Amino acid sequence: MAAGLGQTHAVCPEPAMDASRIVSAGGSVTEIIYALGAESRLVAVDTTSNFPSSAADLPSVGYVRALSTEGMLSTRPTLILGEDDMGPPEVLSQLSSLGIELAVIPERWHGQGIVEKVRCISSIVGVGQSARDALIEKLQNHMDDLSIQRSRIDKPIRVALLLALRDGVPTAAGSETSGHGVLEMAGLTNVFADFEGWKPIAPEAMITRNPDVIFITERSAKAAGGIEAVIADPIIELTDAGSSGNVFAVDGMALLGFGPRTITTALQISTLAQAND
Repeated sequence: MAAGLGQTHAVCPEPAMDASRIVSAGGSVTEIIYALGAESRLVAVDTTSNFPSSAADLPSVGYVRALSTEGMLSTRPTLILGEDDMGPPEVLSQLSSLGIELAVIPERWHGQGIVEKVRCISSIVGVGQSARDALIEKLQNHMDDLSIQRSRIDKPIRVALLLALRDGVPTAAGSETSGHGVLEMAGLTNVFADFEGWKPIAPEAMITRNPDVIFITERSAKAAGGIEAVIADPIIELTDAGSSGNVFAVDGMALLGFGPRTITTALQISTLAQAND
């Protein structure tokens, strides 16, 4: 059975037999491969792989959860390396049956989980210890900075993190989401933590929970007409965050991808929230 296929993805797969031609399915995987200096092995990426910008020059194999068999086969990969939600399962099964090695990277929504992801990818693709250790040291320094920033919080800062705002209905991060994980990393209190998953939020719930600060992805803010339009939304403007203008757009992949940038983005939102509480 191909590495990771049909498993719970709780354990890092074994080193690849041949990692000379890699298809990366997942923005954080691509980001880590570049950060490790192994990008010359990439032959294709998925559409969530938007960082660094040079990844856009590679062929696309579709969205991470809706990969194209034909697109991947056309790049003649020796290894398909993906986040734990890559799919669909029937495509992965077909690729495995054709003898293409698959490796699924475990996902844990905390800072140490990002370090573990770096170690895992380094092991699978055979990156040298010096490159791996240099990246981990850099991430650890960022986590130390984040720890210092969190220590400055002397009372709960109530925050909502929105994935979308469509037709006046916000979709917010509940527990068991990458959004909740990054808020915990930042030392912030998720007002929707008693929900599970990404949920549409009714107006009365948003008003009752009344966050002090709201974060929304840049793409969603743009789709809503800009951050000013988000703040002016009838639901948002009735919250303390909306009435005080404490609504901020953040790069969605950097915030939620749980690649190296997520640690510095957690520091960014922690600093913003504390400054505007």
